[in-house]
Amino acid sequence: MKPKIKTTLLLLIFSSFIISSCVSTRVESSPHLDGVVNLECQKRSSWSYYWGLKQKRVDTNPEVAGTICPCREGGMSWVVVQTSFTDFLLSTVTIGIVNHRTVTYGCARAPHDDDDPDN
Repeated sequence: MKPKIKTTLLLLIFSSFIISSCVSTRVESSPHLDGVVNLECQKRSSWSYYWGLKQKRVDTNPEVAGTICPCREGGMSWVVVQTSFTDFLLSTVTIGIVNHRTVTYGCARAPHDDDDPDN
């Protein structure tokens, strides 16, 4: 095989791994409620520093001071945490000092006033 074709093939394979490689973790509050349709997804970036020692705390209770509550209006059904190849590469290059994750929250939608029968 010619060196140019071999290099192109290796570059193509490496690029496909970079684009598609990621780690994903899903945590559900109740796996039996998989058919819930009234959910709203919120996608956020999560950064932690110094091997996780400095990070913002996420809490489902909006009353806790100093925390982020992505589902203020309703309950949280599930959370998906994704780490892409570039996030992993950033963590490797900085020896774990900087870590990035993409977090998606499945929140119950706020009730609408249209559903109130007294109006």
